[in-house]
Amino acid sequence: MSHHHSHLATAIKIIENIKIGEPLVHQLKKFFAADKKYGSKDRKNISALCYNFYRLGIALYNKTIEERILAATFLCEHINNNFLAALAPALNEKIHLSQTNKLAHLKINPTDIFPFDDELGEDIDAEKFALSFLKQPSFFIRIRPGKEVMLLEKLTNNKVDFEEINTSCIALSQGFKTEDFMQLNKEVVVQDRNSQRVFDYLKKPEVFLQKDIDVWDCCAASGGKSILLYDILHGHVQLNVSDVRASILNNLRTRFKEAGIKKYEAFTADLLKENTSLPQKKYDLIICDAPCTGSGTWARTPEQLSFFKSKNIDEYAVMQKQIASTALQYLKKEGLFFYITCSVFKKENEEVVAYLQQKFHLQILQMEYLKGYEAGADSMFVAVLSF
Repeated sequence: MSHHHSHLATAIKIIENIKIGEPLVHQLKKFFAADKKYGSKDRKNISALCYNFYRLGIALYNKTIEERILAATFLCEHINNNFLAALAPALNEKIHLSQTNKLAHLKINPTDIFPFDDELGEDIDAEKFALSFLKQPSFFIRIRPGKEVMLLEKLTNNKVDFEEINTSCIALSQGFKTEDFMQLNKEVVVQDRNSQRVFDYLKKPEVFLQKDIDVWDCCAASGGKSILLYDILHGHVQLNVSDVRASILNNLRTRFKEAGIKKYEAFTADLLKENTSLPQKKYDLIICDAPCTGSGTWARTPEQLSFFKSKNIDEYAVMQKQIASTALQYLKKEGLFFYITCSVFKKENEEVVAYLQQKFHLQILQMEYLKGYEAGADSMFVAVLSF
């Protein structure tokens, strides 16, 4: 058996035994850890076949796993491919065709890849979004204030291939080991390009915030949005951070220490329940980075698309309305409420905002999709609301 046949057989075995709900990257690590016979090149090639398979979404669902892997490799690769040359030479001969022509050759429509187009936000281009699944988004870092010159010199001196998106946003090659070149959280934060833009509203010249404003990040997770806001406001902020998971707040504390953030309060809070433990105070700014389907990030984790059920959208929407409704009770008059998701579904985004606006008589200061398919990034939704 050639190594190409061996790689195909291994990829099929992994896909046949996939555990729904566990990220593919973790399952691949476990598989290769349990069987040491695969070298680094083998692991890379087999992993690529698995990821390509899931990038098809539900397209060609009536074909065998082998046929789908071959078709997906044809769609996702653009230069002469040794794997295809060995196992599907007719496809490899057409590898240089445009994506449109490749799809036509395979008789695939974009909606075959992403079947939930009727759930998309009105501002999302359904075809472009579906086609974005065929390419892994870029890897982005955010340079923290004052570290820009030093970091660019470090990257240049080490002959690292990078793209400067703006003075603080850098795109790097997939698999780049940031920890080998820079201090995470102190010098740079690993953060998607569009995630770095969620507070752009605060950069408008007409927006004035007094110093040391009180902020509550009510679904803080590991604190990436809080660190971003801290940097935008030059540290003139009193951070209050909460999450339902105590364990993830431990990760946040570690990151804050590395980032040099000392002035903050952290506490656990489940905003889906009646809370008597929440601090009895109101905030100038609340960040509600709500739990969501994560559909705007699925080009990075395409296996999630294959196992997703549309009923999950409604389940998340119910949670989002409840979490945001609870958090809004703690917003000061004329304070700013940032509702953020990494979803592209209108029920999680525009419809939640409409619900909150009606319930609390809110003003919408900003509402937009940050479209990842236009920038090789994740897609985000952000709305800024105020009383």
